[in-house]
Amino acid sequence: MEWAFTDSGTIPAQRLPGDGTRRIGAVHYGIRIIALVPAYNEGDAITATIRSLRMQTRRPDHIVVVPNNCTDHTAEAAHAAGAHVMPYPGRNPDKKAGAINFALDQLEPHLGNPWHWAVLIMDADTTLDPDFLAIAERNLISGVGGVGGTFAGRECTSVLGYLQRMEYHRYAQVSGRMAHRAFVLTGTGTLFSYGALLDVRRQRRSGTLLPAGRSFYDTHSLTEDNELTFALQSCGYRVLSPPGMWATTDVMEAVPKLVAQRERWYLGALRNIAQYGRQMPFHMRWTYWRQQTGLFLSAVVAVAYLIGLTTSLLWLGDLTFRWYWTLPSVLLLGERVWSVWAMGWRARLYAALFVPEQAYTLLLTFIYVKALLKFVRGDKGSWVES
Repeated sequence: MEWAFTDSGTIPAQRLPGDGTRRIGAVHYGIRIIALVPAYNEGDAITATIRSLRMQTRRPDHIVVVPNNCTDHTAEAAHAAGAHVMPYPGRNPDKKAGAINFALDQLEPHLGNPWHWAVLIMDADTTLDPDFLAIAERNLISGVGGVGGTFAGRECTSVLGYLQRMEYHRYAQVSGRMAHRAFVLTGTGTLFSYGALLDVRRQRRSGTLLPAGRSFYDTHSLTEDNELTFALQSCGYRVLSPPGMWATTDVMEAVPKLVAQRERWYLGALRNIAQYGRQMPFHMRWTYWRQQTGLFLSAVVAVAYLIGLTTSLLWLGDLTFRWYWTLPSVLLLGERVWSVWAMGWRARLYAALFVPEQAYTLLLTFIYVKALLKFVRGDKGSWVES
């Protein structure tokens, strides 16, 4: 099928399995949207991902899946679901970022005015709520570089997975308190202004506003979504995360996978901040270094708590009840339960038991300390598929 992307035309009709010939991409909005899905061995999930795009109240004008380094049936499943499949040629050493850069480079000659286009970039193991694109498009106004979703964990059976779902639920509440300004434009689903992406690439190549680079995404970053969020803001664009844009994604149900994922997130964020240095505008330095300071202090408090508890148990033998700890403990417990109340009885139970979430928090703290030590040693880390 030939590409036919013009500002006023429509994407050509294509035959979809079992559904006759259907025209997709008729222009009903001020901008046109391409959904771009990089995929690594997601043959079992990609059909649901594409289905969630086709069920949008504002459907994307075209869906492009980029299988890369796949050893399964991802490409075949994507094609059967009706997406245009754009396989990465040969081995892709740059993984997700490399796949996105490749696809955007391939699409560039076929697009007209970049400010008439938007690109939805989403993970291949994710499904979007039906109003996701409609809300994102309404918020992609002048001066906004990207509109990101709020991620929610997929239904699971393990305690570890459910604790992550609770963590994501609370994170969405934090986003609301930030006036829906995105802290990170999540890879689970973000609608980007194509013009803003081209501007980022131009600024990377000039090396003035941004650390030097060659393409849209930084292929050397462990956290490419976080780095692109930095890049857009450094170029003067706003980044938003409005309410109602839910993206449901997988959770890590095994400890080794969770450790690998979060270590990459923590280490990648630290490296991104160090990479930008003084090129990062002051208001961004204040926001992101404050976050890292909070994580560091929480690690210090956790270590001090464990040392104090161990000393009381093994050395002093004193675990005498202190009445003055009752009120703050009850208030903390009440807040933990109330903040996940909407999730149902299971979340309320885990929050009320207190111990599961404390153990989970200590695990995350351990992972952060591990990543921090790697950062101090200059360890670059590695991108581990989860």
